Amino acid sequence: MTILKYVFQITLLFLPLFAGCAAHSNLLLVREQAYEAYQNRDYDRAVRKFELLVSKAPEDGELWFRLGNSYARSARPQLAINAYQNALLRVPGNEKAWYNMGLIQAKTALKTFVDMQQYSDDNSPIGKKGGSMRQGLFNLLETEDDHKKNN
Repeated sequence: MTILKYVFQITLLFLPLFAGCAAHSNLLLVREQAYEAYQNRDYDRAVRKFELLVSKAPEDGELWFRLGNSYARSARPQLAINAYQNALLRVPGNEKAWYNMGLIQAKTALKTFVDMQQYSDDNSPIGKKGGSMRQGLFNLLETEDDHKKNN
C-alpha cells in the first residue's frame, strides 16, 4: 500500500509540470493557427487567436503587434491603435508598430475631417481649417499609397 501512496504523491507532484507542458503545446498550436489565419486573410479568426495569445502571454510585444495588424485589417482602427500601444509599451523600438499606429491615426483623422464636411460651413473659419486639414491628410495618405504601389 505504501508504494501506491508514494506513486500517487509523485504523480501529484509532477501533475502541474505535465499540465504546463500541455498548455505550452496548446499555445504553440494557437500561435500557429493565428499566423496561418492572418496569412490566409481570415482576419476575424486571426483576431480571436491573437486575443487568446495576448491574454496568456501579455508581455509578448510581438503578439500585441500582430493583434494590432489583425485589428487594422479587419477595420477596427481603435482596437488596432490600442494593441499597437500595448506592443510599444513592451518593445518601444518597434518601428513598424509606430508606423502602423501613425498611419491608422492619420486615416482616422482624415475620416473625421471628411465627416465634418457634412456638418460645417466651408466658408466659416473652422470649416476652412477643416477643409485644409482634410486636403492635407488626403494628399499625405495618397502619397503613402503611391509609395506602397511602387515598392
